[in-house]
Amino acid sequence: MNRNSLSSVLAGGLSAVLLLSVSALAQDKIDPVLAEAVTEGQPERYSLVAIDGDVLRVDRQNGTVSVCQEQNDAWRCSPVPLAEDAYLAEINELAEEVDRLTARLEQLESEEGSGPSSDEPDMEKVEPEQGDKPDEDRTVLSQEDEEELEKVLTFTESAMRRFFGMVRDLQKDFEEDGSNN
Repeated sequence: MNRNSLSSVLAGGLSAVLLLSVSALAQDKIDPVLAEAVTEGQPERYSLVAIDGDVLRVDRQNGTVSVCQEQNDAWRCSPVPLAEDAYLAEINELAEEVDRLTARLEQLESEEGSGPSSDEPDMEKVEPEQGDKPDEDRTVLSQEDEEELEKVLTFTESAMRRFFGMVRDLQKDFEEDGSNN
């Protein structure tokens, strides 16, 4: 996973957690007229929390979270991006890329075994020279760099596990609130 996609996943996930945690602390009473507009006539389906003039709407049936804002005298709700969904999408993209590269590798290996094709000129295979110099392209990390990298990876893994645990706990809390009402 590249840094940009990992950063997007973390940023989206952290914003969702912050939004949910702030909303849990700032539960204000919601006007019944406002609730009717935001729940689209299905108040038993949604849990609502007022946040600084906007409304956080949690769908009790499928667990989606939306932020609703009043725009041009109408309420518009847009979904809060889930970091877990972005993470799973990235995993699926990488799995597809692995499959594509594996197929390409198999194709190249089978072409190598069958000899030169008829449309390619007969070329002599050239072996790279074996010199006394080590690979200059190879990056070698010092022991200190290796330890620092391991610390960063351990921290990141721990943070992601805690984050997804918090998301699961919040979803359970919303499900329990929905079943109690």
